[in-house]
Amino acid sequence: MYLQKPIKYTVKFCKRIHILLIFTAILGHSFVSGQGLSFTQPMAVFSDAKSDREPAIMNWRNEAFLAWKQAGPEESIWFGKMENKGNTPVAASAANKVPGANTNFAPSLVLLNGTNYVFWINPDGRIQYVVVENSQTPAFSTVYELPLTGSEKFSQGLSITSFDNRLILATHTDRRDELFYAVLEQAGDGRFKETVAEKIPNARSKNYPRVVTLNKQQVRFCWTGKGDLIQFADFDLLGNIWSPVHHLTNKVTAASPAIQQPGNEHAVLYIWRGNRKDTRMYYKLSENLESNPGQSELPVYFSSSYSAALSKTDNNHLVMAYTSLEGKLMVSSLINYQPAKWMEQMIGPAGSNKTLKDIVIPGSHDAGMSVLTATGGQQKGTINDCNTLTQKLNIAQQLNAGIRMFDFRAGTYNKLLYTKHASSDCMEDALGGGYGERLFTVASAIKQFLATNREEIVLATFSHFCEKETPLQTLKDSLVQWIGSDLIYTATKSTYDQVPLSELAGKVILSFEVPLNPDNRFPTCSIADQSAAFINFRRAYAATNNLNNLLDKEKAFFTALSSDSALAKNDMIRLDWQLTQSNDEAPVICNEFEDDKINPLVNGVLLLTNVIRKNKSIINHAIGANAVLPVKLNEWISDGIINKQNKPHILYVDVAGTWITDYCINLLRSDLYNSLK
Repeated sequence: MYLQKPIKYTVKFCKRIHILLIFTAILGHSFVSGQGLSFTQPMAVFSDAKSDREPAIMNWRNEAFLAWKQAGPEESIWFGKMENKGNTPVAASAANKVPGANTNFAPSLVLLNGTNYVFWINPDGRIQYVVVENSQTPAFSTVYELPLTGSEKFSQGLSITSFDNRLILATHTDRRDELFYAVLEQAGDGRFKETVAEKIPNARSKNYPRVVTLNKQQVRFCWTGKGDLIQFADFDLLGNIWSPVHHLTNKVTAASPAIQQPGNEHAVLYIWRGNRKDTRMYYKLSENLESNPGQSELPVYFSSSYSAALSKTDNNHLVMAYTSLEGKLMVSSLINYQPAKWMEQMIGPAGSNKTLKDIVIPGSHDAGMSVLTATGGQQKGTINDCNTLTQKLNIAQQLNAGIRMFDFRAGTYNKLLYTKHASSDCMEDALGGGYGERLFTVASAIKQFLATNREEIVLATFSHFCEKETPLQTLKDSLVQWIGSDLIYTATKSTYDQVPLSELAGKVILSFEVPLNPDNRFPTCSIADQSAAFINFRRAYAATNNLNNLLDKEKAFFTALSSDSALAKNDMIRLDWQLTQSNDEAPVICNEFEDDKINPLVNGVLLLTNVIRKNKSIINHAIGANAVLPVKLNEWISDGIINKQNKPHILYVDVAGTWITDYCINLLRSDLYNSLK
């Protein structure tokens, strides 16, 4: 438990530290959006290839084409193709050097009217291109120079998109920070007519811009602007009208952001590497021009010193290419999905004979604790956001972010039912604890969500009961009243593995950790090595604030299960991925309790201790641990520590959001589960 030995003191200034930490967390994790993305683990292609710029990628006729600047003094351009297997690029063929093509920058690939082109900026600052004459066995035509009027020379790189039988090119001059664009028309023989390159108004950048077609009338240009902020503007080619310059709030990058439209003309996907020394990669899928602080951070194995490249496979699939920190060419397959309907889109529960034992779902630990409504316990003055809150999204937001398993502990405050987080089952017996969302609000969110999303399945587990505080029957009656019997699954089987997803679609399983519970509307759950419960959660709880201890505990847990042939049919394997605060860390960090009897010098010592020991809130412990989760699970899967026998059914985390839904869908696409419809 997070709080075992509260101490009645505070550190002034911690409130400011808390605000700063929460703000940092907001920048690193996405909030609810209408769409999500699942990325497969990137794989290296063209083993002999090395690049020191971002590659270009294009999908055409179920094949992915890649072009890149080869690293080294030769400055040559290479071209290769891959076949798509289930919308994932595989089986890279041999690469081909593009004759006569030399550049200091990243090339660009584009398809227009069935003709493939490779464009680049040559060492003299002129734009050149070749036609790829045969996609099966790539051959290249003569090197052509793009006929642009004027004396401009170009640098940094270029981006091209097709638009209504034309091409729109975006690039950067070789002086200052001016950005230019040009509209290219074919001359009938694969060449292009003479045209003029014009300035993009109100746009200045040290990097070249990227461009994408939005619809039959507009294209969007995107670049890195003042302060390294990601900026963009739309150009209406039919009306020759530019929109004002917009920016993605707080999004900064050291490289040109990749931009693509993943099928929905109202949504635009941005992918960028971090700023300055931050080589991590981030993405945002935006459905309008509204700027908000939300973004998603890709797992740490997505890292690059450069930008990325994107190409659309169909309305739900994309491919991404980038250059790794070691210079290798990396490719990942993306699925564009709606987090609120991911089970319907990916699995199709309504017509599925699979069970919850065949899939993996994202879970939320202490799910109702995104807000601290009130404190309780014998030393409630030591309770605050830092040692009590485990989530940043409320239940309605978590549902829409794709979370499908929720851990609830119910309590009563001012005669109303709330979720709670306390050091004992009964608040009056606890040294400290807090009340979160009202249970009525939670139940109403579940009801509204399932009424709208009729194929989604919700698993809500209740535990840590206190009969004298919250009578069990009162809790049951309230849940039935607020959710409605028609949306609650009534167990007709003795164990969950016997229930097909088709019987669960559009319903919530209200599972109670109560032995011999006779009410089938509330089937039993347990945490034990063996149990006769409807669901028995097999898990290992690390109870530590040390990440290495957490990793060792979970690795040992899966290792033991992989050699255990006694897994029961009702066992639901749950990865418990929580870091908790130490006994003395919890009451110190961000404690807002004021005690005038404490000497100000003591308060100063406590503040110094906080800084030296690097005490963290539960939220910030979680953010650090969550960044490692996909990395370690991929490693354990690759090593066989996690296999088809012991694969997890729930990934159970603090600070749950679309990031964990993204990863669950990635796992469902893998051979470990192979559970997509």
